[in-house]
Amino acid sequence: MKAREDVDAFPRPRWHLTPPSGWMNDPNGPIRLDDRYHLYYQHNPDAPVWGNLHWGHASSTDLLHWRHEPIALRPDKKGQMFTGSVVHDTDGTAGFGEGALVAVFTQHLEGLERQSLAWSLDGGQTWTPYQDNPVLEAPPGCRDFRDPKVIAHGAGWLMVLAVGSELWWYRSQDLRGWEFATKMTPPVPSPQSIIEVPDLVRVPVEGTGTDVWTLIYSVEPPRGTASHPRHVHWLPGTLCDTGFAATPTRGGDVVDAGPVYYASLTWDLSSAGEPIAIGWMDERVAPDGDAPRPWCGRQSIPRRLSLVQREDSLVLRQRPVLPDWTPSARVAINAGSTESVALAHATFAARVTAGGAGDRIRAARLRLDSKPANTNSTSVSLGPTALEVRSSDVGVRRERVDADAGDLMLISDYGSLEVFADAGLGVASILTPVAGSTGRMEVENDGPDPVVVEIMFATDDAGDWQP
Repeated sequence: MKAREDVDAFPRPRWHLTPPSGWMNDPNGPIRLDDRYHLYYQHNPDAPVWGNLHWGHASSTDLLHWRHEPIALRPDKKGQMFTGSVVHDTDGTAGFGEGALVAVFTQHLEGLERQSLAWSLDGGQTWTPYQDNPVLEAPPGCRDFRDPKVIAHGAGWLMVLAVGSELWWYRSQDLRGWEFATKMTPPVPSPQSIIEVPDLVRVPVEGTGTDVWTLIYSVEPPRGTASHPRHVHWLPGTLCDTGFAATPTRGGDVVDAGPVYYASLTWDLSSAGEPIAIGWMDERVAPDGDAPRPWCGRQSIPRRLSLVQREDSLVLRQRPVLPDWTPSARVAINAGSTESVALAHATFAARVTAGGAGDRIRAARLRLDSKPANTNSTSVSLGPTALEVRSSDVGVRRERVDADAGDLMLISDYGSLEVFADAGLGVASILTPVAGSTGRMEVENDGPDPVVVEIMFATDDAGDWQP
Protein backbone atom coordinates (compact mmCIF):
# COMPACT_ATOMS: atom_id res chain seq x y z
CA MET A 1 0.00 0.00 0.00
CA LYS A 2 1.25 3.48 -0.81
CA ALA A 3 2.74 5.44 2.07
CA ARG A 4 0.36 8.08 3.38
CA GLU A 5 2.78 10.24 5.33
CA ASP A 6 0.39 13.16 4.99
CA VAL A 7 -2.22 11.17 6.97
CA ASP A 8 -0.26 8.65 9.03
CA ALA A 9 2.74 9.48 11.14
CA PHE A 10 3.72 5.83 10.70
CA PRO A 11 4.53 5.26 6.99
CA ARG A 12 2.82 2.44 5.16
CA PRO A 13 4.59 -0.29 3.21
CA ARG A 14 4.22 -0.12 -0.57
CA TRP A 15 4.31 -3.81 -1.52
CA HIS A 16 2.31 -5.23 1.38
CA LEU A 17 -1.42 -5.14 2.03
CA THR A 18 -2.42 -3.09 5.09
CA PRO A 19 -5.91 -2.20 6.35
CA PRO A 20 -7.41 1.19 5.47
CA SER A 21 -7.65 1.80 9.23
CA GLY A 22 -7.80 -0.22 12.41
CA TRP A 23 -6.51 -3.74 12.92
CA MET A 24 -5.59 -6.58 10.54
CA ASN A 25 -4.58 -10.15 11.29
CA ASP A 26 -5.24 -13.56 9.64
CA PRO A 27 -5.93 -13.71 5.89
CA ASN A 28 -9.31 -15.29 5.11
CA GLY A 29 -10.84 -16.95 2.07
CA PRO A 30 -8.32 -16.17 -0.71
CA ILE A 31 -10.02 -16.81 -4.04
CA ARG A 32 -9.42 -15.75 -7.65
CA LEU A 33 -12.39 -14.74 -9.77
CA ASP A 34 -11.67 -14.12 -13.45
CA ASP A 35 -8.40 -12.14 -13.40
CA ARG A 36 -8.79 -10.60 -9.94
CA TYR A 37 -7.45 -11.95 -6.66
CA HIS A 38 -9.70 -11.49 -3.64
CA LEU A 39 -8.49 -11.60 -0.06
CA TYR A 40 -10.57 -11.27 3.08
CA TYR A 41 -8.91 -10.71 6.44
CA GLN A 42 -9.55 -10.42 10.17
CA HIS A 43 -10.32 -6.75 10.73
CA ASN A 44 -11.25 -4.36 13.50
CA PRO A 45 -12.25 -1.21 11.61
CA ASP A 46 -12.62 0.87 14.78
CA ALA A 47 -9.21 0.59 16.46
CA PRO A 48 -5.66 -0.63 15.71
CA VAL A 49 -6.00 -3.48 18.25
CA TRP A 50 -7.34 -7.03 18.13
CA GLY A 51 -11.06 -7.46 18.83
CA ASN A 52 -14.48 -6.64 17.35
CA LEU A 53 -13.53 -8.87 14.43
CA HIS A 54 -15.07 -8.36 10.99
CA TRP A 55 -13.99 -9.69 7.61
CA GLY A 56 -12.24 -6.94 5.67
CA HIS A 57 -11.94 -7.34 1.91
CA ALA A 58 -9.36 -6.26 -0.67
CA SER A 59 -8.80 -7.24 -4.31
CA SER A 60 -5.94 -7.01 -6.78
CA THR A 61 -4.98 -7.96 -10.32
CA ASP A 62 -1.26 -8.38 -9.54
CA LEU A 63 -1.04 -8.97 -5.73
CA LEU A 64 0.93 -5.71 -5.36
CA HIS A 65 -1.66 -3.00 -6.01
CA TRP A 66 -4.70 -3.47 -3.77
CA ARG A 67 -8.19 -2.00 -3.88
CA HIS A 68 -10.16 -1.96 -0.66
CA GLU A 69 -13.67 -3.33 -1.02
CA PRO A 70 -16.64 -2.92 1.34
CA ILE A 71 -16.43 -4.85 4.62
CA ALA A 72 -17.70 -8.36 3.92
CA LEU A 73 -18.85 -9.75 7.28
CA ARG A 74 -19.77 -8.00 10.52
CA PRO A 75 -20.22 -9.45 14.01
CA ASP A 76 -23.78 -10.43 14.84
CA LYS A 77 -25.63 -11.96 17.79
CA LYS A 78 -23.96 -15.30 17.09
CA GLY A 79 -20.46 -13.92 17.51
CA GLN A 80 -17.44 -12.25 15.97
CA MET A 81 -16.23 -13.29 12.54
CA PHE A 82 -13.08 -15.37 12.93
CA THR A 83 -10.98 -17.10 10.28
CA GLY A 84 -12.33 -19.25 7.46
CA SER A 85 -12.37 -19.98 3.74
CA VAL A 86 -14.41 -19.17 0.63
CA VAL A 87 -15.51 -21.69 -2.00
CA HIS A 88 -17.14 -21.28 -5.40
CA ASP A 89 -20.35 -23.36 -5.28
CA THR A 90 -20.65 -23.74 -9.05
CA ASP A 91 -23.61 -26.16 -8.93
CA GLY A 92 -25.43 -24.41 -6.11
CA THR A 93 -25.25 -27.40 -3.76
CA ALA A 94 -25.82 -25.19 -0.70
CA GLY A 95 -29.11 -23.85 -2.06
CA PHE A 96 -27.92 -20.24 -2.38
CA GLY A 97 -27.86 -20.28 -6.18
CA GLU A 98 -25.61 -21.65 -8.92
CA GLY A 99 -22.22 -19.96 -8.90
CA ALA A 100 -22.63 -18.59 -5.37
CA LEU A 101 -19.58 -17.84 -3.29
CA VAL A 102 -19.92 -19.43 0.13
CA ALA A 103 -17.85 -18.33 3.11
CA VAL A 104 -17.33 -20.97 5.82
CA PHE A 105 -15.95 -19.38 8.98
CA THR A 106 -15.68 -19.59 12.75
CA GLN A 107 -17.95 -17.47 14.92
CA HIS A 108 -16.64 -16.76 18.40
CA LEU A 109 -18.98 -15.82 21.24
CA GLU A 110 -17.85 -15.71 24.88
CA GLY A 111 -15.31 -18.50 24.38
CA LEU A 112 -17.65 -20.69 22.33
CA GLU A 113 -16.55 -21.45 18.76
CA ARG A 114 -18.74 -22.89 16.00
CA GLN A 115 -18.82 -22.80 12.21
CA SER A 116 -21.16 -20.60 10.18
CA LEU A 117 -21.92 -19.74 6.54
CA ALA A 118 -22.51 -16.62 4.46
CA TRP A 119 -23.16 -16.37 0.72
CA SER A 120 -22.66 -13.91 -2.11
CA LEU A 121 -24.10 -13.77 -5.63
CA ASP A 122 -22.23 -10.64 -6.77
CA GLY A 123 -18.62 -11.82 -6.79
CA GLY A 124 -18.00 -11.31 -3.09
CA GLN A 125 -19.02 -7.65 -2.88
CA THR A 126 -21.98 -8.22 -0.57
CA TRP A 127 -22.65 -11.14 1.76
CA THR A 128 -25.72 -12.58 3.44
CA PRO A 129 -25.27 -14.65 6.63
CA TYR A 130 -27.10 -17.99 6.52
CA GLN A 131 -30.24 -17.74 8.63
CA ASP A 132 -29.70 -21.12 10.31
CA ASN A 133 -26.14 -20.48 11.52
CA PRO A 134 -24.21 -22.13 13.01
CA VAL A 135 -23.97 -25.23 10.81
CA LEU A 136 -21.45 -27.05 13.02
CA GLU A 137 -21.32 -26.82 16.80
CA ALA A 138 -18.27 -27.58 18.93
CA PRO A 139 -18.48 -30.70 21.10
CA PRO A 140 -19.21 -29.98 24.77
CA GLY A 141 -16.14 -28.69 26.58
CA CYS A 142 -14.15 -28.10 23.36
CA ARG A 143 -12.44 -24.73 23.64
CA ASP A 144 -10.44 -24.49 20.40
CA PHE A 145 -12.62 -25.46 17.41
CA ARG A 146 -11.89 -23.12 14.54
CA ASP A 147 -10.53 -21.96 11.20
CA PRO A 148 -12.34 -24.18 8.66
CA LYS A 149 -10.65 -24.88 5.36
CA VAL A 150 -13.16 -26.28 2.84
CA ILE A 151 -12.40 -27.76 -0.58
CA ALA A 152 -14.50 -29.49 -3.22
CA HIS A 153 -13.79 -33.22 -3.16
CA GLY A 154 -15.50 -35.95 -5.12
CA ALA A 155 -19.24 -35.29 -5.27
CA GLY A 156 -19.21 -33.09 -2.19
CA TRP A 157 -17.07 -31.05 0.17
CA LEU A 158 -14.28 -31.75 2.65
CA MET A 159 -13.54 -29.58 5.69
CA VAL A 160 -10.53 -29.56 8.00
CA LEU A 161 -10.78 -27.84 11.39
CA ALA A 162 -8.13 -26.93 13.95
CA VAL A 163 -9.11 -28.49 17.30
CA GLY A 164 -6.46 -28.02 19.98
CA SER A 165 -3.38 -29.91 18.81
CA GLU A 166 -5.40 -32.01 16.35
CA LEU A 167 -7.02 -31.60 12.95
CA TRP A 168 -10.58 -32.89 12.52
CA TRP A 169 -12.05 -33.75 9.14
CA TYR A 170 -15.70 -33.47 8.11
CA ARG A 171 -17.66 -34.25 4.91
CA SER A 172 -20.75 -32.61 3.44
CA GLN A 173 -22.92 -32.78 0.34
CA ASP A 174 -24.40 -29.28 0.68
CA LEU A 175 -22.06 -27.20 2.93
CA ARG A 176 -24.85 -27.04 5.54
CA GLY A 177 -24.87 -30.51 7.07
CA TRP A 178 -21.48 -31.88 8.18
CA GLU A 179 -20.52 -35.45 9.11
CA PHE A 180 -17.41 -36.19 11.16
CA ALA A 181 -14.89 -38.31 9.23
CA THR A 182 -11.63 -38.65 11.16
CA LYS A 183 -8.98 -36.83 13.15
CA MET A 184 -5.20 -36.62 12.94
CA THR A 185 -2.33 -35.18 14.94
CA PRO A 186 0.29 -33.60 12.68
CA PRO A 187 3.81 -32.98 13.97
CA VAL A 188 3.84 -30.18 16.56
CA PRO A 189 6.62 -28.98 18.90
CA SER A 190 4.62 -29.82 22.06
CA PRO A 191 1.62 -32.07 22.80
CA GLN A 192 -0.11 -28.97 24.18
CA SER A 193 0.57 -26.82 21.11
CA ILE A 194 -2.44 -25.14 19.55
CA ILE A 195 -2.96 -25.60 15.81
CA GLU A 196 -4.62 -22.81 13.83
CA VAL A 197 -5.48 -21.93 10.22
CA PRO A 198 -5.06 -25.27 8.42
CA ASP A 199 -4.77 -25.16 4.63
CA LEU A 200 -4.80 -27.92 2.03
CA VAL A 201 -3.53 -27.38 -1.48
CA ARG A 202 -1.95 -29.24 -4.39
CA VAL A 203 1.64 -28.11 -4.95
CA PRO A 204 3.46 -29.03 -8.18
CA VAL A 205 6.73 -30.96 -8.07
CA GLU A 206 9.12 -29.16 -10.39
CA GLY A 207 10.10 -30.99 -13.57
CA THR A 208 7.74 -33.93 -13.06
CA GLY A 209 4.33 -32.79 -14.29
CA THR A 210 2.85 -34.04 -11.00
CA ASP A 211 1.64 -32.41 -7.81
CA VAL A 212 1.41 -33.40 -4.16
CA TRP A 213 -1.36 -32.62 -1.69
CA THR A 214 0.25 -30.44 0.94
CA LEU A 215 -1.06 -29.63 4.41
CA ILE A 216 -0.07 -26.20 5.74
CA TYR A 217 -0.87 -25.29 9.35
CA SER A 218 0.13 -22.70 11.96
CA VAL A 219 1.20 -23.64 15.48
CA GLU A 220 0.92 -21.57 18.68
CA PRO A 221 2.82 -22.51 21.85
CA PRO A 222 0.78 -23.96 24.72
CA ARG A 223 -1.57 -21.38 26.21
CA GLY A 224 0.17 -19.16 28.74
CA THR A 225 3.70 -20.28 27.80
CA ALA A 226 6.42 -19.46 25.30
CA SER A 227 7.79 -23.01 25.11
CA HIS A 228 8.36 -22.70 21.35
CA PRO A 229 8.04 -19.95 18.71
CA ARG A 230 4.97 -19.55 16.51
CA HIS A 231 5.55 -21.01 13.07
CA VAL A 232 3.78 -22.19 9.94
CA HIS A 233 4.49 -25.83 9.05
CA TRP A 234 4.01 -27.86 5.87
CA LEU A 235 3.58 -31.59 5.34
CA PRO A 236 3.16 -33.65 2.12
CA GLY A 237 0.64 -36.43 1.81
CA THR A 238 -2.36 -37.80 -0.07
CA LEU A 239 -6.06 -37.00 0.04
CA CYS A 240 -8.83 -39.55 0.53
CA ASP A 241 -12.56 -39.47 1.22
CA THR A 242 -12.04 -39.20 4.96
CA GLY A 243 -9.20 -36.69 5.03
CA PHE A 244 -5.44 -36.39 4.64
CA ALA A 245 -2.81 -39.12 5.00
CA ALA A 246 0.55 -37.53 5.75
CA THR A 247 3.80 -38.93 4.39
CA PRO A 248 6.36 -37.23 6.66
CA THR A 249 9.17 -39.41 5.31
CA ARG A 250 8.87 -37.45 2.04
CA GLY A 251 9.42 -34.06 3.65
CA GLY A 252 7.91 -31.35 5.81
CA ASP A 253 9.36 -28.46 7.77
CA VAL A 254 8.79 -24.95 8.97
CA VAL A 255 7.66 -22.69 6.12
CA ASP A 256 9.40 -19.54 7.37
CA ALA A 257 12.15 -19.52 9.98
CA GLY A 258 11.26 -16.03 11.20
CA PRO A 259 9.00 -15.21 14.18
CA VAL A 260 6.28 -13.15 12.45
CA TYR A 261 4.96 -15.09 9.42
CA TYR A 262 1.72 -16.76 10.53
CA ALA A 263 -1.75 -17.97 9.49
CA SER A 264 -0.70 -18.73 5.92
CA LEU A 265 -3.41 -19.46 3.34
CA THR A 266 -3.25 -20.01 -0.43
CA TRP A 267 -4.90 -19.10 -3.66
CA ASP A 268 -5.32 -22.52 -5.27
CA LEU A 269 -4.41 -22.00 -8.93
CA SER A 270 -4.11 -25.70 -9.78
CA SER A 271 -5.72 -25.16 -13.17
CA ALA A 272 -3.38 -22.29 -14.02
CA GLY A 273 -0.10 -22.74 -12.15
CA GLU A 274 1.58 -22.74 -8.76
CA PRO A 275 -0.50 -21.89 -5.69
CA ILE A 276 0.25 -18.54 -4.09
CA ALA A 277 0.52 -18.25 -0.30
CA ILE A 278 0.12 -15.20 1.90
CA GLY A 279 0.49 -14.87 5.67
CA TRP A 280 -0.08 -12.34 8.41
CA MET A 281 2.97 -10.49 9.74
CA ASP A 282 2.24 -9.93 13.42
CA GLU A 283 3.13 -6.31 14.13
CA ARG A 284 2.20 -6.51 17.80
CA VAL A 285 5.85 -7.36 18.37
CA ALA A 286 7.20 -4.71 15.99
CA PRO A 287 10.17 -2.63 17.23
CA ASP A 288 8.04 0.48 16.70
CA GLY A 289 4.90 -1.15 18.07
CA ASP A 290 4.24 1.68 20.53
CA ALA A 291 4.30 4.38 17.86
CA PRO A 292 0.90 6.09 17.50
CA ARG A 293 -0.83 5.19 14.25
CA PRO A 294 -4.38 4.58 13.06
CA TRP A 295 -3.65 1.10 11.65
CA CYS A 296 -1.77 -2.05 12.63
CA GLY A 297 -1.01 -5.23 10.70
CA ARG A 298 0.21 -6.25 7.28
CA GLN A 299 0.11 -9.28 5.06
CA SER A 300 3.33 -10.79 3.75
CA ILE A 301 4.63 -10.59 0.23
CA PRO A 302 2.65 -13.28 -1.67
CA ARG A 303 4.76 -16.36 -2.45
CA ARG A 304 4.49 -18.87 -5.29
CA LEU A 305 4.87 -22.42 -4.00
CA SER A 306 6.46 -25.45 -5.62
CA LEU A 307 8.20 -28.61 -4.44
CA VAL A 308 11.70 -29.72 -5.37
CA GLN A 309 12.74 -33.38 -5.35
CA ARG A 310 15.92 -34.00 -3.32
CA GLU A 311 16.69 -37.73 -3.49
CA ASP A 312 13.77 -39.32 -1.60
CA SER A 313 12.53 -36.10 -0.01
CA LEU A 314 10.67 -32.98 -1.07
CA VAL A 315 11.71 -29.42 -0.26
CA LEU A 316 9.35 -26.45 -0.38
CA ARG A 317 10.35 -23.57 -2.65
CA GLN A 318 8.83 -20.09 -2.20
CA ARG A 319 9.25 -17.36 -4.81
CA PRO A 320 8.10 -13.84 -3.89
CA VAL A 321 5.64 -12.01 -6.12
CA LEU A 322 7.36 -8.77 -7.17
CA PRO A 323 7.10 -6.20 -9.97
CA ASP A 324 8.98 -6.97 -13.17
CA TRP A 325 12.64 -6.88 -12.23
CA THR A 326 14.13 -3.54 -13.31
CA PRO A 327 17.32 -2.86 -11.32
CA SER A 328 17.88 0.69 -10.12
CA ALA A 329 21.49 -0.05 -9.18
CA ARG A 330 24.04 -2.79 -9.85
CA VAL A 331 27.35 -3.37 -8.03
CA ALA A 332 29.95 -6.12 -8.55
CA ILE A 333 31.98 -7.06 -5.46
CA ASN A 334 35.21 -9.03 -5.68
CA ALA A 335 36.06 -11.87 -3.33
CA GLY A 336 37.13 -10.58 0.06
CA SER A 337 35.89 -7.04 -0.64
CA THR A 338 33.20 -4.83 0.88
CA GLU A 339 31.02 -2.26 -0.88
CA SER A 340 28.46 0.22 0.43
CA VAL A 341 25.32 0.88 -1.60
CA ALA A 342 23.01 3.87 -1.07
CA LEU A 343 19.34 3.06 -0.38
CA ALA A 344 17.13 5.76 -1.85
CA HIS A 345 13.87 4.36 -0.44
CA ALA A 346 12.76 2.22 2.49
CA THR A 347 10.97 -0.07 0.02
CA PHE A 348 13.33 -2.09 -2.16
CA ALA A 349 14.28 -5.57 -3.29
CA ALA A 350 17.94 -6.57 -3.36
CA ARG A 351 19.21 -9.60 -5.24
CA VAL A 352 22.70 -11.07 -4.67
CA THR A 353 23.95 -13.56 -7.24
CA ALA A 354 27.25 -15.20 -8.14
CA GLY A 355 29.43 -13.08 -10.35
CA GLY A 356 32.03 -15.65 -11.32
CA ALA A 357 32.09 -18.97 -13.14
CA GLY A 358 30.14 -20.72 -10.40
CA ASP A 359 26.41 -20.35 -9.86
CA ARG A 360 26.35 -20.57 -6.07
CA ILE A 361 27.14 -17.98 -3.44
CA ARG A 362 29.37 -19.52 -0.82
CA ALA A 363 29.15 -16.66 1.69
CA ALA A 364 27.97 -13.06 1.85
CA ARG A 365 27.05 -10.62 4.60
CA LEU A 366 24.71 -7.64 4.31
CA ARG A 367 24.08 -4.92 6.88
CA LEU A 368 21.24 -2.42 6.47
CA ASP A 369 21.32 0.95 8.22
CA SER A 370 18.42 3.36 7.84
CA LYS A 371 18.54 7.12 8.38
CA PRO A 372 18.25 8.88 10.66
CA ALA A 373 20.70 6.47 12.26
CA ASN A 374 19.27 3.94 14.70
CA THR A 375 21.04 1.82 17.24
CA ASN A 376 20.04 -1.52 15.73
CA SER A 377 21.30 -2.45 12.31
CA THR A 378 19.64 -5.25 10.41
CA SER A 379 21.99 -7.93 9.12
CA VAL A 380 21.69 -10.91 6.80
CA SER A 381 24.39 -13.55 6.55
CA LEU A 382 24.44 -16.38 4.02
CA GLY A 383 27.19 -18.77 5.03
CA PRO A 384 28.21 -22.15 3.65
CA THR A 385 25.75 -24.00 5.91
CA ALA A 386 23.18 -21.52 7.23
CA LEU A 387 21.13 -18.39 6.60
CA GLU A 388 21.07 -15.98 9.54
CA VAL A 389 18.96 -12.83 9.90
CA ARG A 390 19.12 -10.43 12.85
CA SER A 391 17.39 -7.18 13.77
CA SER A 392 16.50 -5.46 17.04
CA ASP A 393 17.80 -8.33 19.15
CA VAL A 394 15.75 -10.87 17.15
CA GLY A 395 17.95 -13.56 15.63
CA VAL A 396 16.83 -16.18 13.10
CA ARG A 397 18.87 -19.10 11.80
CA ARG A 398 17.95 -21.53 9.03
CA GLU A 399 20.10 -24.42 7.86
CA ARG A 400 20.80 -24.47 4.13
CA VAL A 401 19.68 -27.38 1.98
CA ASP A 402 21.46 -28.79 -1.05
CA ALA A 403 20.24 -26.04 -3.37
CA ASP A 404 20.47 -25.76 -7.12
CA ALA A 405 21.24 -22.04 -6.77
CA GLY A 406 23.02 -20.02 -4.10
CA ASP A 407 21.39 -16.63 -4.55
CA LEU A 408 19.93 -14.29 -1.95
CA MET A 409 16.86 -12.03 -2.20
CA LEU A 410 15.90 -9.35 0.32
CA ILE A 411 12.57 -7.51 0.33
CA SER A 412 12.51 -4.51 2.64
CA ASP A 413 9.30 -2.52 2.99
CA TYR A 414 8.87 0.05 5.75
CA GLY A 415 9.20 -2.14 8.79
CA SER A 416 9.48 -5.69 7.43
CA LEU A 417 12.25 -7.74 5.86
CA GLU A 418 11.65 -11.03 4.04
CA VAL A 419 14.73 -13.00 3.01
CA PHE A 420 14.67 -15.76 0.35
CA ALA A 421 17.86 -17.78 0.03
CA ASP A 422 18.91 -20.53 -2.39
CA ALA A 423 16.23 -19.73 -4.98
CA GLY A 424 13.54 -19.68 -2.31
CA LEU A 425 14.40 -22.95 -0.57
CA GLY A 426 15.18 -21.10 2.67
CA VAL A 427 13.01 -18.22 3.92
CA ALA A 428 13.11 -16.02 7.03
CA SER A 429 10.95 -12.97 7.79
CA ILE A 430 11.34 -10.42 10.56
CA LEU A 431 10.08 -6.97 11.51
CA THR A 432 12.56 -4.12 11.51
CA PRO A 433 12.66 -0.60 12.95
CA VAL A 434 11.06 2.10 10.81
CA ALA A 435 13.51 4.94 11.32
CA GLY A 436 13.56 6.71 7.98
CA SER A 437 13.18 6.40 4.25
CA THR A 438 16.83 6.26 3.23
CA GLY A 439 20.02 4.55 4.35
CA ARG A 440 22.86 2.33 3.20
CA MET A 441 23.47 -1.36 2.66
CA GLU A 442 26.97 -2.65 3.26
CA VAL A 443 27.79 -5.90 1.45
CA GLU A 444 30.76 -7.99 2.52
CA ASN A 445 31.77 -10.76 0.15
CA ASP A 446 33.26 -13.52 2.32
CA GLY A 447 33.28 -16.10 -0.46
CA PRO A 448 35.97 -17.14 -2.92
CA ASP A 449 34.14 -15.76 -5.99
CA PRO A 450 32.75 -12.37 -7.04
CA VAL A 451 29.11 -11.53 -6.31
CA VAL A 452 26.73 -9.10 -7.99
CA VAL A 453 24.21 -6.99 -6.08
CA GLU A 454 21.17 -5.57 -7.88
CA ILE A 455 18.69 -3.27 -6.15
CA MET A 456 15.18 -2.44 -7.34
CA PHE A 457 13.38 0.42 -5.62
CA ALA A 458 9.63 0.82 -5.46
CA THR A 459 8.37 3.20 -8.12
CA ASP A 460 6.04 6.02 -7.20
CA ASP A 461 2.98 4.09 -8.34
CA ALA A 462 3.89 0.84 -6.59
CA GLY A 463 1.36 -0.22 -4.02
CA ASP A 464 -1.06 2.67 -4.63
CA TRP A 465 -3.50 3.00 -1.76
CA GLN A 466 -7.08 3.16 -2.99
CA PRO A 467 -10.00 3.83 -0.66
